[in-house]
Order: sequence, then C-alpha cells, then structure tokens
Amino acid sequence: MSAPNIETIVNLSKRRGFVFPASDIYGGLGSAWDYGSLGVELANNIKQNWWTWMVHERDDIEGIDSSIIQNRLVWKHCGHEETFNDMMTDCRNCKKRFRADKLEDSHCELKPSKHPGETDKCDLTEPRPFLTMLSTRLGAVADEEDYQSMAYL
Repeated sequence: MSAPNIETIVNLSKRRGFVFPASDIYGGLGSAWDYGSLGVELANNIKQNWWTWMVHERDDIEGIDSSIIQNRLVWKHCGHEETFNDMMTDCRNCKKRFRADKLEDSHCELKPSKHPGETDKCDLTEPRPFLTMLSTRLGAVADEEDYQSMAYL
C-alpha cells in the first residue's frame, strides 16, 4: 500500500468532520478552513501538549499571548517589511500571478504543458515588487497614506 497523499488526508478529514471549507455555503474561501467538533478537540489537544512541553516543563521559558495584528513599525524594524517581498508578474490573459524567479516551476492555465511566457497566449507584465505580508488598516476611517493606521497580520 502506498503512502497517503495530502488529498487523501484532506478528504478523510472532511468526511470525518475534522475540517470544513470556511464559508462553504457561500462558495468557500480559498485556503481557509473551519474545525469541526473532532478537529477542534484535536487542535486543542495538540496546543495543550505543546504548551506543557514548551512552557510548563522548562524553567527558561515564560508564556505570553500576543495580538495577531501588530503595528507596521514592529515588522519594519525587525526587517520583515523589507525582506518579505517577491518579484511578481501577472499574465494579462489568464489573470494568474507568478513569482518572477519561479516561472520555470509554474504552469500557465491556458497551456498546462507550457511555462508562463512560452506561448503566444501568455502576455506577462514586467516583474514588480509584491509584499507577501497581509496588511490591513485599523480604524473607522483609514486613509491609504496614513501609515499610523497600517498594521500587518
């Protein structure tokens, strides 16, 4: 018997109620999942075992629970804002986005056997910097130019 692949594991997890696609009844949201009753129990057990092992059983570690959303300056001063950029290019025809340094590993939707840019049907934009960190604006009214309201997840 061959080792199960990720698709087999995901299908089993969905059938057994461990996970469900997020917002499934409204068409879903790519790469977002909700835990079912068994999934939340499993996740909580993993977290609790990890916490016990990493925090309670060590004298040199103290636990904290920090906010997920942080001021932009936190990420700027630790170097993430500058280094979490990739050069990206878009295909004007298939509307797919590709990392410019990974074109050889990508496949165009219009011609699955071809790499982006290798067919007349591909019309790639010039590569440009793309910030890979998820940003948001905080406050009831957030101006694009107001860096005080900018935060990263």
